[in-house]
Amino acid sequence: MEIIIGRQGTQKTPITDPTVSRKHCKVTDNGDGTYIIENLSPSGTKVDGVEIVRATVKPNSRIQLGQSFSATLVELIGVPQAVSKPQAQSTSAKPATQGTASPKTQPEVKTFNISHLRRVWDDYNNANIEMADSQRKTNLIRTGLGIFTMCAMPTIFFFGPVGYALTGIGVLGNIYSFAGMRNAETAEERQRRQDAFDDAWVCPNPECGHSLLAKNYKMLVRNHQSCPYCKCKYVEK
Repeated sequence: MEIIIGRQGTQKTPITDPTVSRKHCKVTDNGDGTYIIENLSPSGTKVDGVEIVRATVKPNSRIQLGQSFSATLVELIGVPQAVSKPQAQSTSAKPATQGTASPKTQPEVKTFNISHLRRVWDDYNNANIEMADSQRKTNLIRTGLGIFTMCAMPTIFFFGPVGYALTGIGVLGNIYSFAGMRNAETAEERQRRQDAFDDAWVCPNPECGHSLLAKNYKMLVRNHQSCPYCKCKYVEK
């Protein structure tokens, strides 16, 4: 039994926390009362407070996803039905011939180009920088205009029309600043952009597709020469 946990997962308990990825982690039943949990999200998965890539857990283990969502494994997937394995199958499943076992062959290690991920990261990072810079400029303008308006209003009593003109400039500036805030990125747009990045920031092996553990492209090139899940090698071409 394999269960995907996330906002679009197949778990029993629905998850709406926006910091949880659509497919955040995968749980596989070992059939002996334990489970294998694998992280699928750049946001990370913690088991009993410890961040993991792949770990063996029990039903009462506490799983933390994203920034604030937390629940025990049994709360997420429910109590599985017991699966009894026939003893005859485990005792009789012996090879027909003994002493002539064929030698094991090492699986071929696949190699994949990750240069396209530089563009994925650059687009996502540049958008974050642009949004942060726009917000910083808006905050500076609002603060400066607020101070300007407060200073301009007292001049009405001393300079008459000049004071009115300066106050009007301050008010128009605040209206312009407010209009700029309305054009800022909304929470829904930010989440859609994050989801698009999560979908693209994955292992290039089509048979794997797990989310990459590296937080940025530089870390990916420097610290991750292979996928921890499918063991394929990464190269830049």
